Amino acid sequence: MNTYKIALTGVLTAGAIVIAIIESFIPSIGIPGIKLGLANIVIILTLYELGIVEAIIVDFLRVFLVGLLRGSLFTMGFLMSLTGAIFSLGIMILFYLLIKKFSIIGVSVIGSLLHVIGQILIAMIFLETGYVIYYLPVIALSAIITGVFVGIVASLIIKTGAIRKIREKHNF
Repeated sequence: MNTYKIALTGVLTAGAIVIAIIESFIPSIGIPGIKLGLANIVIILTLYELGIVEAIIVDFLRVFLVGLLRGSLFTMGFLMSLTGAIFSLGIMILFYLLIKKFSIIGVSVIGSLLHVIGQILIAMIFLETGYVIYYLPVIALSAIITGVFVGIVASLIIKTGAIRKIREKHNF
């Protein structure tokens, strides 16, 4: 990884952290736990413009550093975020690599859905009840809507070619 790619990965990580922290102060839209997932715009940009390794770095640094900065490291909320990130990024990488028929929006939606499934699983474990699963249809619907939004924004940013121009200018 050359210096410019490392620097760009750092800038994208910082952007994802700032977006995640700002979003954490936005109240839920009437339903607990529902967020826009705006930091995922950065994750998708990183995946499509820099690659898998960089997307993993940005996503996991975002989760850990936001947890550290918010004082929630290793709490239930942190573990829900981490599990959601693992599920989400894992399926997005799979669809990005193997199922190329999906658009960026499709990849975003499937990532958003797997994110909430991961969160529901952690909630079931922590709360020691299966009843949390009844929350899944509501949160899955919101995940589809926010996944479409995040995918559209990421797609529009990618179409501008901003990150591609930086990559080409610095040969990485």
